Amino acid sequence: MEVTPHLKNVLKNYQHSATKSLQGPGLALAPPKSEPSPEPKEEEFVPAPFPVQQLPILTTPDTSCSERTETALEGETISCFVVGGEKRLCLPQVLNSVLRDFSLPQINHECDQLQIYCSRCTPEQLNVLKNGGILPSAAASSGLITKTDAERLCSALLYGQEVAPIRPRKGAASFAVYHKCFGKCTGVCFPELYTSKNAKCIECTECRGGFSPQQFVCHVHKHYSENRTVHWGFDSANWRVYLRVAKDQQDHDQCIKYIDDIKEQYDGKMPFPNIYAGIKRKQVRKNGFPIGEKFCCLGYFHCDGGQCSLILSRCIGARFRDHAIF
Repeated sequence: MEVTPHLKNVLKNYQHSATKSLQGPGLALAPPKSEPSPEPKEEEFVPAPFPVQQLPILTTPDTSCSERTETALEGETISCFVVGGEKRLCLPQVLNSVLRDFSLPQINHECDQLQIYCSRCTPEQLNVLKNGGILPSAAASSGLITKTDAERLCSALLYGQEVAPIRPRKGAASFAVYHKCFGKCTGVCFPELYTSKNAKCIECTECRGGFSPQQFVCHVHKHYSENRTVHWGFDSANWRVYLRVAKDQQDHDQCIKYIDDIKEQYDGKMPFPNIYAGIKRKQVRKNGFPIGEKFCCLGYFHCDGGQCSLILSRCIGARFRDHAIF
């Protein structure tokens, strides 16, 4: 079959239009006008090359989901598995240690409020927990709760009710802080009150409760709570990442330095301040014996040389009711 110039022109127009549109060549099949357009050059209709196809990425399957590790939750060591980058804690161990003072109805109610759902461990994970002595050998199954949801649940149950206030001295340095974890919360930080790892140095501006930095980043009131959000990857031990200084706070850079110092103390890289610094030592008498400036051998009392053992024997007999005044 002989290919006429008109048919060749139609085919080339169709090829050219198809690379630019899903509508086809449009008027390419229309009869030619009285003055035919010049025949297009071959190089103008070279089809675009296909994109380079990437080879599929082949990786080994994740077998770490059955490897038991441990994490800290409210001072308790809890067994867990890392699944998809998120720690999943053994739920019975959490209930029997951190939340042992709460009933199951209380815990279930709080889980409903926070929209927390727990998964069941796989048979391999169950065997690992049994072999490690975490669960009894007769256990038929076990729940797993993510580290993030465990932090939310423990914070709501342990610190959701009335929390004891802190009592900073008059004129103590303070500045406004906030976080946006699980919602948001604002507070006032008193750096000089941070005298130990779990010392409460932040006051919530709403409930006036006192919290340590690690506790504060988990603290949120119900009307600010984000319960319909999937929270992932939270760890209160990383509280410095979440705790922020208020943007309108005066001496903003100095306040950030205060928080950085608190984090250094929390990590053990800086000593805690001496809470007795600046307090004048008093000379007192206990049980009829003078108490001087030296520490006794057990470190509980002050003593004066040879009277140490006699003072200690009397104090120990009195069940340590007498203490020296610094």
